[in-house]
Amino acid sequence: MPDKQVAPPAAHHDLEDVIDHIIECCIRSGPLHQGRVCVSDLMDAIGERSFGPLLLVPSLIAVSPVGAIPGLPAITSVVIVLVSAQILVRHEHVWIPGWLARRSIDAGKMEKGLTKFKPVARFVDHMLLPRLPWLTRGPFFYAIALLCLLIGLVTPILELVPLGGIPPNAAVVAFSLAIVARDGVWALLAFAFTIATIAWLVMLAL
Repeated sequence: MPDKQVAPPAAHHDLEDVIDHIIECCIRSGPLHQGRVCVSDLMDAIGERSFGPLLLVPSLIAVSPVGAIPGLPAITSVVIVLVSAQILVRHEHVWIPGWLARRSIDAGKMEKGLTKFKPVARFVDHMLLPRLPWLTRGPFFYAIALLCLLIGLVTPILELVPLGGIPPNAAVVAFSLAIVARDGVWALLAFAFTIATIAWLVMLAL
């Protein structure tokens, strides 16, 4: 029901765990969909109520080697905007339109790209701790969602600049990790990334 408050996901997942779920989804879905994995398959693997991982997955894909696949950054930006907006209107689970759910990505390329990214994920996981958890819940949870929404809206503009989409998507990755690990330090890091993104936009506009 829209009138109920959305809470951060109860389960704690680390970054490598989320990547493993996506890789398993690619392996499982590829043979069923002619070597491709649909957005709906990824959402089913993550869970429609897992708002932190649902923000993490598209931003993670965008900053990983998989993000170089043409057209993929646009899909990840739309997913980030939709998930963030539905957090703000307090939906209990995430809904995506059929046309987006049916969009598909090469399962083999995604599996290989994310496998290469796993050492980075393992390193990041060692830095995740439950610190300053109050920065990841209550009004701060919705503030994070609002910033992720704004980042998702401006990312397609920054994608016009080579590597321009990396800073905003890195900010969403940091915000998402803050939510799933209850780590307020990562939320602060994400705010720094967001400031860098705003500065980048100002520089482009001048």
